[in-house]
Amino acid sequence: MLSFSFVLFIISGVFSFKDVDLSTCTVTKGCLRPPVCADNLCEYGATWRLVEQEQIQYIEFELFGDIKSSSGFISLVFSKDPYFTFKMLDPSYTIEQVVRRVDFSGGDGFVGCYYDTVDFKTVVRAGYRPEASDSNHLYNPADDEKLLITTGDDLGSSYVDAQHYLQCRFRRRVTPVKMANQLKDLAPPNAYYLIIQRGSDPLRTSFGQLFPGGEATSNESAIITSPLYDLTIDDTLMHAPGVVKAHGAMMVLAWVFCSSVGVIISRYYKDMWPNSGLLGERVWFQVHRILMGLCVGLTCLAVILAFIFCQGYSRLRIYPDYIHPILGLIVLCLAVINPFITFCRPHPMHKNRPYFNWTHFIIGTLAHVLSIPTIMLGLRMPAAGVQLRSLNYPLWILIFFVIFQFCVELTLEIHGCLHYRRNKQKKLTYRNEVEQYQNAVRVGGVPIPRPVEPEPSGRIFKHFMISLHATVAAIVAVVLIIVIAVN
Repeated sequence: MLSFSFVLFIISGVFSFKDVDLSTCTVTKGCLRPPVCADNLCEYGATWRLVEQEQIQYIEFELFGDIKSSSGFISLVFSKDPYFTFKMLDPSYTIEQVVRRVDFSGGDGFVGCYYDTVDFKTVVRAGYRPEASDSNHLYNPADDEKLLITTGDDLGSSYVDAQHYLQCRFRRRVTPVKMANQLKDLAPPNAYYLIIQRGSDPLRTSFGQLFPGGEATSNESAIITSPLYDLTIDDTLMHAPGVVKAHGAMMVLAWVFCSSVGVIISRYYKDMWPNSGLLGERVWFQVHRILMGLCVGLTCLAVILAFIFCQGYSRLRIYPDYIHPILGLIVLCLAVINPFITFCRPHPMHKNRPYFNWTHFIIGTLAHVLSIPTIMLGLRMPAAGVQLRSLNYPLWILIFFVIFQFCVELTLEIHGCLHYRRNKQKKLTYRNEVEQYQNAVRVGGVPIPRPVEPEPSGRIFKHFMISLHATVAAIVAVVLIIVIAVN
């Protein structure tokens, strides 16, 4: 009987809660919600309206949404920073790190609620993140018992465990008696950019651990005491915008495929296809030039897209995110400088040719080496979107490719050493035959056919290796581009 009464109490509590009504948005309440909602139901959202209780002004908040699990939470963040859209969340960051302030107004405040699976009730909390801090602070209700009101006047909550759908309605004092600078004074003319955030483990992380796709932002700031707002969610925080995806795809194509194959061709295939040509030059040279030209062109376009997206240089100041644009610009400079050096390339027999070769080699190798950690950091950049940032396998794919590239180069080095003497003898014999041919032509003797340059030893294995390498590089590049595009 006692158990039946307890269950009846829980059920009556759930059904006594009045569902959030969005039909009065901009009429009696302000709203923040996704652009598409079916039958007044949204995946998540927030509303607010000004009320008075005991001669004190309050904001009545309604938070609702799919919190993914019984240990989830939903919160609403207040920020004055207009550039927080460039400070995207990493799953390892806490709830307010996305809106680290560029001014000195005291950080950002938030209110949130979660369902207590032990006491079977919804808990409402308020908190803030201090300026230049990496952790949230939950406000102690004992410091101001009237800061939050959670019962009476249709206040309360409902939680449907099957859908993990939480709704809560509560009131927060417009101007806190204590710590108004941290918790945020909601009285006009104060206006805030709003962020809805959903995550898990609210107590352990102080409302700080977000699940992928668990945050969204308003497109404009709002005066919380006014009902004249029906803000839509800025989807750019949930998924990377197209310009960012294009930037990432171009960089992957440039450095994972074009540069990697171009480097292998120039280092280990100069003696291949000796009697064939491509556009008037040796095959290896033209293939190398085409691939590296594509690499430089794609890199330049990708950097331009990044500057367009950021409206200038990146505003990121959080380690290690701010390292990505620095490395990217270094790679760009090296990639652009190296082709211009080739205009100063001396004749193969010139005494300064070794200096050119080493300079060209060092700059190209440095750019190629730096490109990989730059791409790895890029996959964890804020603009990549939370969904992509939560994936680990793209990094493992890149690590696999780095190991594969090293193994291919090591194999070709060993192969070259094994056939060095034989190929050296072939070149010496060919050089002597060419000298004999030139002497015969000079003295006007019996015309003889020009000697054919011999094919190098081990060419079948080298054909196999370049085919394998190009195929794997193409597959890795395509997979990474698809991952970037769909996430």
